[in-house]
Amino acid sequence: MKFLTTISLVVFAVVTTNFTAVSSAAEKTVKVFFLVGQSNMEGKGHPRHIDTYKDDPLINPTYASLKDGDGWRVRDDVWITYPTKSRGAMHGPLTIGYGTKEPETIGPEFGFGHTVGNARDEQVVIIKIAWGGKSLAVDFRPPSAPPTEAELAERLERAQKKKPETTLDEIKSEYGFYYREMIRHANEELAALDTRFPNLKGHQTEIVGFVWHQGFNDVINNTLKDRQYVDYTNWLSAFIKDVRKDLKTPDMPFVIGELSTGGIPNRGSFQAAQANTAKLAEFNGNVTFVPTAEFYDTNAHELYEKGFWKGTDEQKAQWEAVGNDRPYHYLGSGKTYYLKGVAFGEASLKLMNR
Repeated sequence: MKFLTTISLVVFAVVTTNFTAVSSAAEKTVKVFFLVGQSNMEGKGHPRHIDTYKDDPLINPTYASLKDGDGWRVRDDVWITYPTKSRGAMHGPLTIGYGTKEPETIGPEFGFGHTVGNARDEQVVIIKIAWGGKSLAVDFRPPSAPPTEAELAERLERAQKKKPETTLDEIKSEYGFYYREMIRHANEELAALDTRFPNLKGHQTEIVGFVWHQGFNDVINNTLKDRQYVDYTNWLSAFIKDVRKDLKTPDMPFVIGELSTGGIPNRGSFQAAQANTAKLAEFNGNVTFVPTAEFYDTNAHELYEKGFWKGTDEQKAQWEAVGNDRPYHYLGSGKTYYLKGVAFGEASLKLMNR
């Protein structure tokens, strides 16, 4: 019996040691998510609108977790890096202020980071890369879907009407320029995580998700409308595969966030083209489409239509309690940006669990 007890203790010690090693390794892993797109990923929302809607059924359950006393919580387990043109390179712990319009603004990263951070035990890093006014048709055009000769000729003709000396090579260089910049930024930020966040030094980096929220410039592209946005589905499919290849993550979960400026009434063939990408058989189980039109603030839209944003002081105060920008920026609604981020986070977690 004494011999068996000794063996048991040795086995227990080995198992315990291995468990400790595994636990330690798990604690040293940082989960990395990319949030990419154009101005509505940059973020124009004001967090005061979350205060306005704190009793809303969609916000109330999580509202308290967003606050630290009267201020906004600064997380110690979720980090963000965001290289911007207008405000310079920003990085630090997740809180408000990673939008673009003013120091307090937010984008989807706010709701996303809180949702993922609350659900995961590991440290989380969000790498946000976004530029306003950029299309998938030209700016983010993926390498495996190059422009046709007809596209190049049409764009060159239009460009030469404004600037006759424009060359074909200059036009070619425009296609995919921001795709290439995105990959460059992604690799630079991944390499700089230890510098950006010294407390993460020694952690293993694991890319676990990519959220794409873009489309306004493609919606206003008439050449796409003529084809009912079929090209957008094809380009986005190529984009997903190219991004996975270039980031060396062949099975990286990918979330497509619906472009829903204007809300449900504006949902149409473009949104169907976004959703159709996720329905492709090759993306079954690792790409998902997230509707967001339901989060559009119809109350803020009504006040905007009535001109409260330029009305009396009382009317402006009512507007500023819910709105902050134009309809194409979701009225700058902090409520909408927060709820979109939550939905993107929940979708990303589901894909991770699969």
